[in-house]
Amino acid sequence: MLESLHNKYLMALGRTLLVLIYFIGGFALLTGDVPVDYAASKGLPAFAVWIGFAIKLFAGLAVIIGFQTRIAALLLVLFTLGTAFIFHPFWVEGEWNSFWKEISMIGGLLFLAAVGPGALSVDERKK
Repeated sequence: MLESLHNKYLMALGRTLLVLIYFIGGFALLTGDVPVDYAASKGLPAFAVWIGFAIKLFAGLAVIIGFQTRIAALLLVLFTLGTAFIFHPFWVEGEWNSFWKEISMIGGLLFLAAVGPGALSVDERKK
């Protein structure tokens, strides 16, 4: 009983902390401070950057509240794979650590997609 009580709070806190970096970064979409020029220097068109920031904002929020958590986590996996290889390629000097941080984030997101959001979530309330 006590263990399951703690687990539901740990799951909610864990999924929030895991995606907080995406959600906060997605706020640039609302402020218009999206780094389109930097992304263009890597060969990305502006619309792809705007879509990426929308994914960060909305998928991040979805995971935080536990709504369509598995789908949102998998969207963030795809986004993070792209950022890892486009913006932090491990073969470029100085990018090794950033690349592996991105891969670690993917691991956490895959885990979340596998186990679900936990008891304190919109997904669980709908059951």
